[in-house]
Amino acid sequence: MNPGGDTEVLDYIDTLLGDVAEQAAPAAAVAVSAAASVAAPPAAEAPAPAPAPAPAPAPAPAPAPASVVAPMPAPMPVPPAPAPRAAVASARPDASAPVAPMATASRWLRVLVGQASYALELLRVQEVVRVVPIVPMRGARAAVLGVMNLRGRIVPVFDLGLWLRTGGVDATEHSRIVVIERDDELIGVLVSAVEDVVTLGRDRIEPPLPGNVAGVILGVARVGPTPTVLFDAYALYG
Repeated sequence: MNPGGDTEVLDYIDTLLGDVAEQAAPAAAVAVSAAASVAAPPAAEAPAPAPAPAPAPAPAPAPAPASVVAPMPAPMPVPPAPAPRAAVASARPDASAPVAPMATASRWLRVLVGQASYALELLRVQEVVRVVPIVPMRGARAAVLGVMNLRGRIVPVFDLGLWLRTGGVDATEHSRIVVIERDDELIGVLVSAVEDVVTLGRDRIEPPLPGNVAGVILGVARVGPTPTVLFDAYALYG
């Protein structure tokens, strides 16, 4: 055997082995790093940053209140201009001209006192009632017969004949008490009878006869054959 040839063969084998080791080292490093990456758990991912809160919307401005416009007052009427003095003077009635008689008429209640006919203005008469019990009063005037009870009210009763000084009235089934009212005060007037209601115009009323008391006898009316004396019933309150 050639000893020199063996040496050369050994050197060649060492060289081959060295080249194989150099080539295997990088591959092993790669394999180790791959194994390490597989064995080690993957690093936890960093949490994503929380989204920033959205800015709050600005509040909408409140609507301004509508202004209330007060209605304009209605214009005041303009008073008419005063008439000239000359026109006013001409419009006044002439004091020297005759005054026309009043054409108004009034209604009267005719009553009898004995045989005489009298009339009382109907506007002053409240009602006519039958004769009721009359309670005498001490200290009363001669013409006052007493008081009667008229639905709970105490009413003094006058004898119209005694008041007129023509003689007292004899109470019969035809006699009546005429109730007169003034300012919510009532009085009763005893008469012999009630005749009727008549309407008298101014042209049918004559002035009272001379000597009659002023303000009591208002006049005389011709109603039928007997004259009727118009009597003021308010005179009884005096």
